[in-house]
Amino acid sequence: MSVLTVFLVMLLLIGLLGLANYLTQRRTDKAQQEWFRQVLPEGVSLEEFLQSAPYIYKPLTGRGYGIINRHNGLEVWRSKTPEEAEAWIVSATLAEQNSQSPNP
Repeated sequence: MSVLTVFLVMLLLIGLLGLANYLTQRRTDKAQQEWFRQVLPEGVSLEEFLQSAPYIYKPLTGRGYGIINRHNGLEVWRSKTPEEAEAWIVSATLAEQNSQSPNP
């Protein structure tokens, strides 16, 4: 094989792996958005929900995000991505709201 052929094959493989990664990420994003639509109250966007949630997330020095309780300023959890932080905040806030609502 010539050097040009090896180079072209490698370029093609890199392109295919990049495309596969892109499609996987799109599928993950769609699934997460669908989950948010299912669990959030009707008519409430994710941004509105996060604004009223008792938690916020901020980037940490280095890698990751810290989830901070708005009431006392303490870090309660860490996540690797902003999407993971948002999902944690939604889950924790809904769990708190469900535990505080009176049982029928």
